[in-house]
Amino acid sequence: MIRVLIVDDEKIVRQGLASFMPWKEFGMAVVGEANNGANALQFIETTKVDLLLTDLSMPVMSGIELMREVRQKYPHIQIVVMTLHQDFEYVQEALRLGAIDYVVKTQLEKERFEDVLGRIASLMEQRGPLKATPTQEDEVDLADEIYVLYSLHQNNEDSIMDIHSPKGAVEADVGIWYWTDISEDEKLIILEKVTNIPASNREYALFCFRELQGMDRKSILQLLRSYRKSDLFYEYDPIHPYQIVNSAMFLNKIKSGSSHEINEIKEKWLASEWIYDDQLFEVMINHLKSIKLPSIRLTRIFSSLADEWNRLYRLILPHPILVKDFFSCWFEFETWLRETKEMTRLANTKNQYSNEIQNSIAKAMNMVQRMMNQPLSAGEIAQRVNMSNSYFSQCFKDIVGQTYTDYLRDIRMEKAKEYLRNTNKTVQWISEQIGYNDEKYFSRLFREHVGMVPTLYRKDLK
Repeated sequence: MIRVLIVDDEKIVRQGLASFMPWKEFGMAVVGEANNGANALQFIETTKVDLLLTDLSMPVMSGIELMREVRQKYPHIQIVVMTLHQDFEYVQEALRLGAIDYVVKTQLEKERFEDVLGRIASLMEQRGPLKATPTQEDEVDLADEIYVLYSLHQNNEDSIMDIHSPKGAVEADVGIWYWTDISEDEKLIILEKVTNIPASNREYALFCFRELQGMDRKSILQLLRSYRKSDLFYEYDPIHPYQIVNSAMFLNKIKSGSSHEINEIKEKWLASEWIYDDQLFEVMINHLKSIKLPSIRLTRIFSSLADEWNRLYRLILPHPILVKDFFSCWFEFETWLRETKEMTRLANTKNQYSNEIQNSIAKAMNMVQRMMNQPLSAGEIAQRVNMSNSYFSQCFKDIVGQTYTDYLRDIRMEKAKEYLRNTNKTVQWISEQIGYNDEKYFSRLFREHVGMVPTLYRKDLK
């Protein structure tokens, strides 16, 4: 990704270029704006920039002066200048200073934005990266350890200037910064800024990556990105926001990793045993953490599971189980899962029944949800969960709050309404899918439950 800094004293010009140019189509992203050359230099000191798009006529520090400073301090940055017709002498000076192209502002409306960016991208590719003077970024392969600051927020592109970090940070990627040489005092400055913020509002975590001997810059940058993708979510601890990573061990672990079947995970967590068996829950949650699924996939899986849990336990839960769109770390996810477990168990707790009996009833509810298209008598389900018919019926009513027959009818009717809302299937097909072979009998039950026959219910929805 080519990182672009736009410099112009007119705010409307900066905002227009940032908003309307198709940057992404050409592998570019606007990382910042500045209203004069001096502010542009301050920005470049703390943020990686690959392409400088600058006006020539500006107050405080002109574009020509800015180019001279950039050429001396940051020779790897490519420069494109913007100008008016009467600034042609300045354009010649800019080209002599190494500008790869110029854009006439008055022609921007007539010239296609795609053509402008395509020309710039082509010129950058032809010239290739300019050789820079040795910097901390180039010397990363000389360090045995580096300090890395990770953003904990999704798609956070803010500068680390927000936490007043020591100078010299190199941006490895969006939300990742590192130092190859940092004093103990400077490390304490970062730690103080990170730890003084309450854990719930914390935005950054500091890591020290060790055992980097023999790794070049490209490999180290890949290491930092891989760690964020796989381990940062699981290893970050709000109580200890500074941690040490053995890079060699992490890389070996990546190479020996294996894939896991999502359906297997769902099946285990759809069963109800973990709600009542604390020891089993600890085994399952530790296993889930050890798999280290990508955080987005983990959230999606448990969003789907929460929908199923709400369907299963809707009659006993005090309120629906809600899942956040984004968990910043495993600690936050685990807290949510433990709270969900306790809420479900407490909602299902009747003092006169043991955990074993409550688990059996939860299993029965799960069976009914999965097998509602089959004939399901109370006696058959009672046999499957190793209970007598009469005792099962008594326990079911006490724990769930309604008889087994009423529960089975209600979930079938809810499923029928779902089919009527979301499909164009016939009433006969829907009737069979929820366990009724007789369409007329199903229609009569549906009318008693909903107040109208299935065809009218679907018609009203339209």
